Amino acid sequence: MDEQNAQPTPPIAEPRKVPYCPPPSPNGFRVAMENATAFVNLMKSVLKVGLLFIFLFFLVVIVATGDVNIPAGESFSVIKIEGIIFNERGFGEGGYDHDATIQYIQKLADNPDNKGILLYMNTPGGTIYHSDEMYFALMDYKQETGRPVHAYMSTVCASGGVYISMAADYITAGRTSMTGSIGVVMTVYDTEELFEKLGIRTVAIDSGEHKSAGAMGLEITTQQEAVFQSIIDENFNTFVELIVAGRNLDEQVVRGFADGRLLAPRQALDIGLIDEVGTWDKALSDFEALTGVSAYYPSLSSYSFMGSFFSQASSIFPRSETEIALSELRRFPSGVPLVVAPDFID
Repeated sequence: MDEQNAQPTPPIAEPRKVPYCPPPSPNGFRVAMENATAFVNLMKSVLKVGLLFIFLFFLVVIVATGDVNIPAGESFSVIKIEGIIFNERGFGEGGYDHDATIQYIQKLADNPDNKGILLYMNTPGGTIYHSDEMYFALMDYKQETGRPVHAYMSTVCASGGVYISMAADYITAGRTSMTGSIGVVMTVYDTEELFEKLGIRTVAIDSGEHKSAGAMGLEITTQQEAVFQSIIDENFNTFVELIVAGRNLDEQVVRGFADGRLLAPRQALDIGLIDEVGTWDKALSDFEALTGVSAYYPSLSSYSFMGSFFSQASSIFPRSETEIALSELRRFPSGVPLVVAPDFID
């Protein structure tokens, strides 16, 4: 073959270099686990610090606002008593806070800048114990300070609301308010037949004939009913005495309308249970004129955001019929004297 026509020899390709990968270390898995564990521990520490910071923040807020309901200048306080007059609250429920209200009234008595209390009543009543405790707190306030206490009956001011209002020097009711229902009621549930249907047998080991009176699952005897009635009668007599003293009425007159009936405002005015039928604005302006100062509205609600959240969360879980029935039985305490309008305990 002619050298001039010969094809050039193609170059020989060099072998491709493959990067070197060292074999895995026998300790690699252990090192990875140690790193993961260290990261988890770090996150736990961060979470603890965050929770501690939140706790300290709310602690500072609580301490800083401990006396937020005591104004700096002269004023009178509008105290709202709304809802059931009862000290035990469901988790997260808001509304009337009995202990906070009592403590606040005691603080007002020690504050010379406070010139009086105007009650805003919107309650069907509650337990006679807590109604009586509030009544005494207001009477102590008046005796210690000599300052006026007025009451305004809003939508409803019945039974225990009337009980508390007897501490007021002057009572105004809205023209469509509902009041009265003067009396005491004790609800004791006879659940013997219910327990029999559920296959539950109650065994009471007690020290006396009446020690288990009113216990769930046991029959209530005639003698036990008589014992309960004697308690109601004594509490009712106390209620009547308060109205006689607070409204300067004859005892027989009071017993004539203290039969549990509800009263319209003008009916209450005619029998002397209240002093005036009017509006809230008028009651407020009249008290401003009497004291010469303006109103202050303290925040005494028991509402809790987190409590409300967990309360709402718990409601999504279904309940059996038995749980619902027992829940309704516990809504008001069995065997506790109540001064409350009957529609609210059905």
